[in-house]
Amino acid sequence: MKKTHFMILGRRGFLTSPGQSVQILLKSTITLAILLLLTFGPQTTFAQNIPSKVLRGHTGSVTGVVFNPDGSRLASGSSDKTIGLWDGVSGAHIATLRHTGSVTGVVFSPDGSRLASGSQDGDVRLWDGVSGDPIATLRGHTSSVNSVVFSPDGSRLASGSYDNTVRLWDGVSGDPIATLRGHTSSVNSVVFSPDGSRLASGSSDNTVRLWEGVSGDLMARLEGHTRGVSDVVFSPDGSRLASGSWDATIRLWDGVSGDPIATLEGHTPSVNGVVYSVSSVVFSPDGSRLASASADRTIRLWDGVSGDPIATLEGHTGSVNNVVFSPDGSRLASSSADRTIRLWELWELPDTRISITPLPVDDPAIGEKLTLKIDITGGKNIKGYQAKIIFDDTALRYVESANGNFLPADAFFVPPVVEGNQVTLGATSVADDSSGDGTLAILTFEVIAIKESTLTLSEIVIVNSTGDRLGFYFGNRKSVVGVPRLREDVNLDGVVDILDLQLVASGFGKPRQTIILRDTVVVSGDVNGDGDVDIVDLVLVAGALGNKAAAPSVYAQTGRLFTAADVKLWLSQAQHLNLIDAQSQRGILFLQQLLAAFTPKKTALLPNYPNPFNPETWIPYQLAESADVTLTIYAIDGTVVRTLALGHQSPGLYQNRSRAAHWDGKNNLGESVASGVYFYTLTAGNFTATRKMLIRK
Repeated sequence: MKKTHFMILGRRGFLTSPGQSVQILLKSTITLAILLLLTFGPQTTFAQNIPSKVLRGHTGSVTGVVFNPDGSRLASGSSDKTIGLWDGVSGAHIATLRHTGSVTGVVFSPDGSRLASGSQDGDVRLWDGVSGDPIATLRGHTSSVNSVVFSPDGSRLASGSYDNTVRLWDGVSGDPIATLRGHTSSVNSVVFSPDGSRLASGSSDNTVRLWEGVSGDLMARLEGHTRGVSDVVFSPDGSRLASGSWDATIRLWDGVSGDPIATLEGHTPSVNGVVYSVSSVVFSPDGSRLASASADRTIRLWDGVSGDPIATLEGHTGSVNNVVFSPDGSRLASSSADRTIRLWELWELPDTRISITPLPVDDPAIGEKLTLKIDITGGKNIKGYQAKIIFDDTALRYVESANGNFLPADAFFVPPVVEGNQVTLGATSVADDSSGDGTLAILTFEVIAIKESTLTLSEIVIVNSTGDRLGFYFGNRKSVVGVPRLREDVNLDGVVDILDLQLVASGFGKPRQTIILRDTVVVSGDVNGDGDVDIVDLVLVAGALGNKAAAPSVYAQTGRLFTAADVKLWLSQAQHLNLIDAQSQRGILFLQQLLAAFTPKKTALLPNYPNPFNPETWIPYQLAESADVTLTIYAIDGTVVRTLALGHQSPGLYQNRSRAAHWDGKNNLGESVASGVYFYTLTAGNFTATRKMLIRK
């Protein structure tokens, strides 16, 4: 008899992952039972009735909104030619600043001392970030300025314009630095990477471009959107780049290589011929969530890593032009064509988790009954709950459900509401509340087809003993059901990719290595089932990767996971095994290609980042062959300031922060050096190269 695989694919337990929760506190003066019944039924939409604070004062469309670095202040730009300053918590109006044209973008400097704004009058303006007093007007663009952004250290300011250019300015004085050309249409958005080494721009020419953050040299052109790109944003660690477009999609890209990762769809593309574009995208401060705003009048929340949809927030009566997280991730601010700003509260219950059990089991027979539990751990004073389960009704048939053991035995279990492939459950205690661990609900499904399918647990409402909704919780927990599952899919995420290769490598030499992934998934790196995790398992995963037409696109994503030396060792071990089956041969070929991709054709010294910097910087380089590597830093008069002996290095790329050379801005005596220009020379065998850098304090 076949059994079914259950695989929990969420990031972390429910109510602990900021990437998978929207928690809105809603006071209730009615009984919990009535509360649940009123919000429970076929017409319930969790995207509606989510409370938010509404700020009014602008007389035109609110085009942009931004928090200052500590979240205490909020700035908004509007087509009424003004900037509004607001209290970031209470929403109280503080001041009004005036432009001579519609304000298209606003941004605070990293220290909050300055505010920059762009306008349809073609100017960029600098203001005092506290008082709002004008500081400078930056002129140079020949048309509307659509976007402004400070570099992470505040030393530079970038602006994108309808004149098809990106301009770089000194972030303090406002002096012009460079003009970046290449886009063939309006530049709608610009953003620096978190380390300032890259600048991304989105344009009406349907492309995203990556530029070197200091020199402005073009690094990559990203194509995929079918309409103009309205907004771009880096994740907080710089590993991902998100772009929103007039084609109503969001795309995720590798933040370094620019390789495409995923396309997120969910916003309404058009109604009656009216196109609803995605106008704004932003990552939460920890990168676990992505928020997007659209002309369809909604804000959507997505998992910042997987791209899974989490929630839809509704309330604006006009196009939502911009959305931004507060610095601590506890709030969202949104601006709209309805002339309002809304503040949304998001927060976590750090000790409470909700999850699907059981963990993976074997594949089922048609007609077999499967039992699914919704478990809670770390609950505190819980009086009731509501949850929705979405299932594949071509593979499973919902049979029944019952209350679990977490709530008291006399708890009222609301009759489940079944709509197609969704079932909504709820229960409330009429007497005592509950704390601790247990099972909220038990569901039974019947297997009607042997195929891969997905169970999704979402839209959780947790109600405590005082009637507060601690939930209005939108989260996805997926449990994949069905066969066959690719044996090479080690992490059970439904796809064989470079992460599976890395997981197998991490289990080398450990019998039936068990890997705990995302706090909930237990998987094994023993791909061939021989009881060991070894090079054969790795070659099988590599063979599955090598069977993909687009396999080389994964190369650029591997630098943060392993090195050329790792791949060379694996390849040597595999070649000694004399593996002759087709998949192993594909795996060996893939490893050869991977090693070639990791081995540069020439040795090179690359620009340091950030630059200018204070007090530390990273110096990347690449080696075409093994060599003893030394980095020497000189003052402008040629005096040796610091010598970094990096040792004997294998061929490969030494570019990210974990591998590049690091200088802490100190000399050989451990003393911090003064501001100014310095030179750094890389010596690797017969190779020598020198570049310059700037410390600005």
